Amino acid sequence: MSFTQDIIEELKKLGFNEYQAKVYTALVGLGVATASEISKASGVPTNKVYSVIDSLKERGLVFAQESDTSANRYRPRSPDAVMKELRSEYEKAFQITEQKLFALYERSKKSFIPELWILRGAQAVFSKIKDMIMDATETVNIGIDSSFDLQLYGVDQVLKEASSFLKSIKIITGKDGIDNPNEVNILMSLAEFAEIRVSENFHAIWVITDSREILQGAYAQLEGGIELGIMATWSDNESFAKLWERFADSLWKTATSFEEINLPSA
Repeated sequence: MSFTQDIIEELKKLGFNEYQAKVYTALVGLGVATASEISKASGVPTNKVYSVIDSLKERGLVFAQESDTSANRYRPRSPDAVMKELRSEYEKAFQITEQKLFALYERSKKSFIPELWILRGAQAVFSKIKDMIMDATETVNIGIDSSFDLQLYGVDQVLKEASSFLKSIKIITGKDGIDNPNEVNILMSLAEFAEIRVSENFHAIWVITDSREILQGAYAQLEGGIELGIMATWSDNESFAKLWERFADSLWKTATSFEEINLPSA
C-alpha cells in the first residue's frame, strides 16, 4: 500500500468516505488547487469533485477562494487542527457512549439467567477470556496447554494490568507447556505477578473468575492430528463454576511449583 493510500485508509476510519479522504489528502499535498487539479491528483472524477469539496467545506475542512473571472481555488484546513478536533470529538463520543452503554448493560444484567454458551475459534475464545479477566474483582484461575496463546492473543497483558487489583492469579500448565524455551520465558514473565504450577499429563484450557464464571475448552483434532481449532463453553452458572474450581484446586495441590521445575535453557 502506498504512503498516500495508507493515509486514505486511516482517514476512512475517522469518518471520511473514500472520495472525501482522497480529495482532502490530495489538497493537503497540493496546498492550493483548482477542482480540476484536485481531480487529477486524487483520481476522483471531475463531476464528483465539486460535491465532495462542498461536503468538506461544510465540515470546515476545506476553504474556498471564489472568483467570477477564473476557476475557484481551494486550500485545506491544517491537518494539525483537523486531527486535534477529531480527537476531541471522538474522545467525547467514546466517553458518552461508554457510559451509556455500560448503564444499559448493567441494567440488562439484572435480568440475565445463567446460561451455557458455545464459543468457536481462538479469537472468540481468547476475547472472552480477556473479558472475564477484566470483569473479575478477586481471583482468576487459568489452566492452559501453552503459554504461547496467552501472549499471542494479549491475555498476558490483560493479566498484568489486572494484577494491580486482583487478590490472586493462578496459572497451571503441563509438561508440554514448558518444553520450549520461548514458552518458559513467557511463564517467567507471568510469574512476576501470578502463581504458576506444572502438572503431569495436563491437556486442557479453562478460566475461572471469582468462583462465578467458567470457560472450558480444548483444541479439536481429527484423526491424524489435523487441527480443527479451539472450541469452548462459557457459563456464568456459579454452581458449575464452583464445581470446576474444586477440580482445579485439587489439581493445583498436586502440581509442582514452576520455580522447582527443571526448565529448558533459553
